[in-house]
Amino acid sequence: MIRAVAIDIDGTMTFRNRRLDVAAVEAVRRAEDEGLPVVLSTGNPLCFAEAAATLLGTSGPLIAEDGGVVFDRTSGREHLLGDRVEADRGLAALERAFGALRQTRSSSMRLTGLTLERGITAEQAMDVFRREGLELAAVDSGFAIHIKNPYVNKGDALRKVASLLGIATAEMAAIGDALNDIEMLEVAGLSFAVANSDEAVKKGLHPCHSGALRKGRR
Repeated sequence: MIRAVAIDIDGTMTFRNRRLDVAAVEAVRRAEDEGLPVVLSTGNPLCFAEAAATLLGTSGPLIAEDGGVVFDRTSGREHLLGDRVEADRGLAALERAFGALRQTRSSSMRLTGLTLERGITAEQAMDVFRREGLELAAVDSGFAIHIKNPYVNKGDALRKVASLLGIATAEMAAIGDALNDIEMLEVAGLSFAVANSDEAVKKGLHPCHSGALRKGRR
């Protein structure tokens, strides 16, 4: 039985221009009205997730910064699953290679990583990190290049959320659209990719996943 739903925001609940899809809002509120806690899971900083949760009316914990931050709204406690020390070293290495890069406006607020405007590709960033011996991941969310610890992801954050809720991850559903959602989709008991998802997300999940990745509609 599904007892909670984790859902990405950008590209899943929004259109490509980040305008909120009213149908998605209605679905979230219907789930909450039926006693199913909704967990917002986003690559954005925690302040964004908190504002979105207030406006949408969700009650579940919050996952921010691609899983780097989990916020327990019951206790008011922030759980940090990483830090940004290595990410700052990575930025310095990237700027030595490519010159000055533009960080997103939210980057300075982040506690466990940083985000760049899409002036370089994630693949170019990874080439630099490998060459410099830096243990970092670069992920293109479709909106920005996220630089983070490779062990920080929404899947581990979902495990933390499950423990806060006192349920198993098998009792959670997850909905996403982008590469930074894959680990969350693999961990959840039942997973869905919206129709506009990245092709790599649509193709399938890790064989050990017990749920099913399906194309959905917004």
